Amino acid sequence: MLDAAVAVALEQGAGRLTLDAVAKRAGASKGGVMYNFPTKEALLEALLERLTSHNRAASEALAAELPDEPGRALKAYVMNSVREPDEDDRVSGALVAVVNGSPELMQRVAAYFARRFEVISSDVGFDRAALTHVATEGLWLMELFQVSPFNAVQRARVVQLLTELASTETPPHVAP
Repeated sequence: MLDAAVAVALEQGAGRLTLDAVAKRAGASKGGVMYNFPTKEALLEALLERLTSHNRAASEALAAELPDEPGRALKAYVMNSVREPDEDDRVSGALVAVVNGSPELMQRVAAYFARRFEVISSDVGFDRAALTHVATEGLWLMELFQVSPFNAVQRARVVQLLTELASTETPPHVAP
């Protein structure tokens, strides 16, 4: 059912993500969908859980490949966030407006970000983690909405700076 919901969100837009549309895409009855997800909000909650679980697992896998040193989780977060966008990123973008209309779902998103920030800042301190996090999220959002002002060379430099900031205690030198 969640695969069908993802397909509907990507093919038709999250505004058309209804229990009927998911049922049709899944080749199931609406009652079958409602057995698992009694409301659209329950479906959206499950989609958010799926997206955040995938994101958490991807960051953890990247962290496992990095040396066990301060900043490991922060660097893995940056690497995961600046990679080539995948289906989860596109679904996240599609769901932004729908989720924003639900205070309960926004609380879940806020809790996810808070938990993630605790992890990435646990061994590097607030300032370094906060600056890296805000810049990384900004880059991700600009690219998601295709409004980034950076060309490929500039983007690569931004990614290099973010990676350096995540990896070292000393801020990277920014050329004039």
